[in-house]
Amino acid sequence: MKYEKFLSSTVNFHDFAGVVKLANELNVGIEISRFGKLSELDLNYKKTLQEYKNILADFEGPLTLHGFFSNLNVASKDTAIKQISIKRYYQSLEIAQTLGCKNIVFHTCRNNLLKHREFNNLYFKSNVEFFKGFIKEFEQEGITATIENVHEPNPEFIRDLLGAINSPNLKATLDIGHANLHGEIPIEDWIKTYGIMLHHMHLHNNFKDEDSHSSMLNGNIDFKPIFNTIETLNIKPLIVFEIFDEKSLRESLKYFSENFEN
Repeated sequence: MKYEKFLSSTVNFHDFAGVVKLANELNVGIEISRFGKLSELDLNYKKTLQEYKNILADFEGPLTLHGFFSNLNVASKDTAIKQISIKRYYQSLEIAQTLGCKNIVFHTCRNNLLKHREFNNLYFKSNVEFFKGFIKEFEQEGITATIENVHEPNPEFIRDLLGAINSPNLKATLDIGHANLHGEIPIEDWIKTYGIMLHHMHLHNNFKDEDSHSSMLNGNIDFKPIFNTIETLNIKPLIVFEIFDEKSLRESLKYFSENFEN
């Protein structure tokens, strides 16, 4: 099976032009991550967007976008926090529209340590309410939004959210490194739970001690049963190598192609 592969711009987020050059060399797409500088975002948003558009003018590969997530909460009871969160989500959509990205990844931004049933139920309902309106924009534009696990111990919250909204343009991202670090069930069970809802994956590795975003060869994740499960289910998610240095990225791409593509 051949997969559509992407590098993450976090491999060199200080030099986006260099990222584009590397993607062209490796013949992979780009997931644009850490768009601009958060400390200067409102001041330079339009300028930065134009700069990205200019740099991408001659790039012919596919693009995805990692949406804004830092300190955001579209379900917050604090109206100021909720308003800026919604603004950043809509800015993510505008970036994707302007640059031609076909997928946008969002975090749940959920505090999974909070064991309070009423709060968690309200958080879920507020997210359903927001995404039911927000996803209509994606349906009109033909862009897919995906929800990524970060601190989630299992896929239940994301699965239930997708089911409640029930849009063909809202699907799941499985971050394998996060599932290894925070998950309480085998990664293959995440995949089986999502099934056809699994649209997009972040590949990186760790030793279950920190979110190191290491090479596929540097950690304790066994990728073979993961991709055996994907093949058995006959699904083909987008594959993003969310790896933070070029050497590790290159060896991971080589390892992946030699072991999981034919």
